[in-house]
Amino acid sequence: MSWELIDSYLREKNIAQMELDSFNQFVDIKLQDIVEENKEIIPKIEEVKIELSNIEIEKPKIIEADGSPREQFLPMEARLRNRTYSGPIYLTIRLFRRDVEQDARRTFIGDLPIMTKSSKCWLNGMSETELIDAGEDPKDFGGYFIVNGSEKALMTQEVLSSDRVLISEGEKGTVAEVISTKGAFKGRVRVTRSPEGLLYATFPTSPRKLLLFTLFKALGLKTRKEVFEAFPEEIEVQNDLCLNWEECDIKQEEDALDKIGKFVAPGQVIDYRLRRAREVINGFLLPHIGQDEESKLAKAYYLAMMATKAIERSHGLRGKDDKDHYTNKRLELSGKLMEHLFRYSFKYFVKDLRFQIDRTVTRRRKLNISTIVRPGAVSERIRFAMSTGNWIGRSTGVAKFMDRVNYLAPVTDMRKVKSQLSKTRELYEARDVHGTHWGRLDPIETPDGPQCGLVKNLCFMSEVTTEVQEEGVEEFLHKQGVKLKKL
Repeated sequence: MSWELIDSYLREKNIAQMELDSFNQFVDIKLQDIVEENKEIIPKIEEVKIELSNIEIEKPKIIEADGSPREQFLPMEARLRNRTYSGPIYLTIRLFRRDVEQDARRTFIGDLPIMTKSSKCWLNGMSETELIDAGEDPKDFGGYFIVNGSEKALMTQEVLSSDRVLISEGEKGTVAEVISTKGAFKGRVRVTRSPEGLLYATFPTSPRKLLLFTLFKALGLKTRKEVFEAFPEEIEVQNDLCLNWEECDIKQEEDALDKIGKFVAPGQVIDYRLRRAREVINGFLLPHIGQDEESKLAKAYYLAMMATKAIERSHGLRGKDDKDHYTNKRLELSGKLMEHLFRYSFKYFVKDLRFQIDRTVTRRRKLNISTIVRPGAVSERIRFAMSTGNWIGRSTGVAKFMDRVNYLAPVTDMRKVKSQLSKTRELYEARDVHGTHWGRLDPIETPDGPQCGLVKNLCFMSEVTTEVQEEGVEEFLHKQGVKLKKL
């Protein structure tokens, strides 16, 4: 009976379906999101402005040596001719000068390697007969890339979950920590409760030994009543709050901002210090909640929740969080990895665009879109990462040659999971089989030597879901009668 079930599952399901779904989401949604992050470019020359809008990826094409383009470029031809199976990227660019539109066009900005059998691949939707005519194995599951004629699979990366509060015990006391992520930026935010009961906050570019209550004042919780109402009424929590209120000698919001400003902009005038302090709080403190002034109060309540967890852990009211528990992990599939790579490449493209505008204007040449766009700025970085396997964030071995020794070799390549922890350290707990691996990760399939326990394999019938847009979930909850509490 079990074999009939497995046979039915493999007949209906594609082994690489999760990779295909992930890449399709990257192409359909995430590419446009990355453009939205950088939609306005203002170079040093003030009267010039660039606006970026629609981004489109077309199916793979090839331009022959004589310059003639050919529409249909199939994966088998890319393998035989040692070419990269990639589709052209087009971006709508508008050039303004003194707020008057000078030029607007759909511009070619580079090539993006296309995953075989994805929505942008010519093989997608072909019948078995058509696949055989195209030189393909009809049983091939796709989910890999062809770079310079070589088949490359992206190894799924195991990372700690972002935007999730984890409680641990440190040398300086109990720590509530969250990896706050917004676009390419990742920042660790910590709330530490010292053995004496004092609460400290740490975030990127923050002063050392910053009292949490000082940060509350900077975020707009000014009175004792406002601060205490942000916490539950547990006696242990309230006792710690009384101690911290007594220790905090800063009473005004401006004084609290100035304390942060003196660290981030030392020696500057007070107006500049206050402005820099606000910029740092908006940009680097819990950016996943928001990066504007309206989000300050929400950040204060989030920090209060983190502090409550740290206090409860100190008094034995809650346990520590297990970083090896699979609830606290996320798997980054091909689409997410390509998103990181494209965001990095696109940032460089924007930087290059700014430089080209400044140079053109300085040399008194005519300014138009065709002269300032350099398509290699995007393509070179993507091709280098795909060829070498060296990814953003110092990750190595992300893109690897797909083994074709037998049918099982590429299947295991597609389902490998690599931890980003260093293989030179012992890390006994991270290498152990955890209870939450049951049914998800194979307890036996792992290499010998330094990679043991860090490189794992997904079970044959386990599936990884793709990211879901928050708006749909919020709309569903609203229809069910859930009301948003006004902060």
